[in-house]
Amino acid sequence: MRRLLSYLLPVGVTAAVVALWWVLSDSSTSLFFPPLRQILTSFQANWLTADFVDIVVPSLWRVGLGMVIGTLLGVVVGAAVGSVRRLEPYVQPQLEFMRALPPILVIPPMILILGTGDAMKIGVIAASAVWPILLATVDGVRSVEPLRDDMSRVFGLPWRARFRFVILPTATPHIWSGVRAATPIAFVVMVASEYYSSINGIGNFISQTSTSFRLADMWSAVVLLGLIGVVVNSLVAFGGRLLDRKFGEYVND
Repeated sequence: MRRLLSYLLPVGVTAAVVALWWVLSDSSTSLFFPPLRQILTSFQANWLTADFVDIVVPSLWRVGLGMVIGTLLGVVVGAAVGSVRRLEPYVQPQLEFMRALPPILVIPPMILILGTGDAMKIGVIAASAVWPILLATVDGVRSVEPLRDDMSRVFGLPWRARFRFVILPTATPHIWSGVRAATPIAFVVMVASEYYSSINGIGNFISQTSTSFRLADMWSAVVLLGLIGVVVNSLVAFGGRLLDRKFGEYVND
């Protein structure tokens, strides 16, 4: 019964919020906050047609490729920094500085370097997603149990084998937590980069509809982004649970 309630309660709360939104907005005459029924009508017209593929797929492709590049860079550099503790005094200030920068600030210099095409958008997403993953990788590599690490050294395991069988299993759940933290950042930067410079994508759609005062269409894109976020976050969380099952004995937190 408790398990059933854990599934039904979020659904019931969501339905109540939607119903409240419907009732409160139904008589709205505001240009900026149209009734929910208008937003749902726009949602059906915009996203339950072939336009979904033309608009949404380019955005998802950019986010996916940017996350892959950011993950690879974060894991490689993070593993190097975490493995060589002597590097820490030299690179820690730079890492903290880059992590503190708001991700959207990366867009103007990347436009100057890469132009306004897909390379800029993917590069901005990768540059924004890399820092949580990098820092999580550093933390994961340094969380290897000293006894396990010492035994691998005593038995003379080469560095590749030590990384593959000792360091990587311990660091993987930490790396995945960095991926989970970087995913919403990637979506925010994707929308911002497409908003200012793109001929397609969800960000471009929001830019076009907001500047032409098609605000019901704009709100339908916001609702779509929320739904995509829920699906992506659920998939990432599911992947995290699988990794916890496989490497949970190495996780300290």
